[in-house]
Amino acid sequence: MEHEIVMDLLPLYHDGVCSAASRAAVEVHLETCDICREALAEMDAPLPTAETQKNAADGAAVKKISEEWKKTRWKARLKGAAMAAAVCLVLVGAWLAATQLHLFPVPAEKIQLSNVRQLSDGRVLYHFYIDDDLNLRRVKFEYDEAGNKYYVPLRALITEKRWDGVTLADREMILDVAEENTWAESQGIDREVTRVWYGRGEEAVLLWEEGMDLPAASAADEAAWGYEQGSADYWAARENEPLKAGG
Repeated sequence: MEHEIVMDLLPLYHDGVCSAASRAAVEVHLETCDICREALAEMDAPLPTAETQKNAADGAAVKKISEEWKKTRWKARLKGAAMAAAVCLVLVGAWLAATQLHLFPVPAEKIQLSNVRQLSDGRVLYHFYIDDDLNLRRVKFEYDEAGNKYYVPLRALITEKRWDGVTLADREMILDVAEENTWAESQGIDREVTRVWYGRGEEAVLLWEEGMDLPAASAADEAAWGYEQGSADYWAARENEPLKAGG
């Protein structure tokens, strides 16, 4: 009997409702056909119950939830890493701004100008000091229409402690009015400096004004800070230079 005919008869053979001749023919075919024997054996396997189907469905649902949770977990990790990086950038930026942006004027009451004296060439020597233990890195220059020049010491929000040795917050300084005027002219300022102050506003400390009578510098001062031909030649050459575009 042909294989296809036996496959059609197997359900009847399994249930015992085929004729005796058909049964005999099927049994003869089963002796030599592995495929038909396996098909007949599968008919004896129990059908899946509703509980089995439910468990399978639950398993599939759990697997899907697990896969979604894994995806969500990775997204959460990436999001957390991005937020942590953003927070670090903000903190670093805030620290740099607090330590590197010199925007805050030193209060005028902390500024001390002492031992102001005048060299024989007209330049003014003085000692500049800030009465606290913090360092100073920047002094800004400001001008007004009345010929006033202001030295404005500026600090960052967070300033390091002053170290021993030479520091801008405690040192001998020199004022060369001719040099100041030359520099101002190079910046496009067309008025001569007649007064020099430290600080801003009404609390600013006066260092020098035109016509001020100052004590003469000592011989030691003259030896250390006095006239130097090289410096004089340099500033004389600067005075004769045409202004460059852009100052």
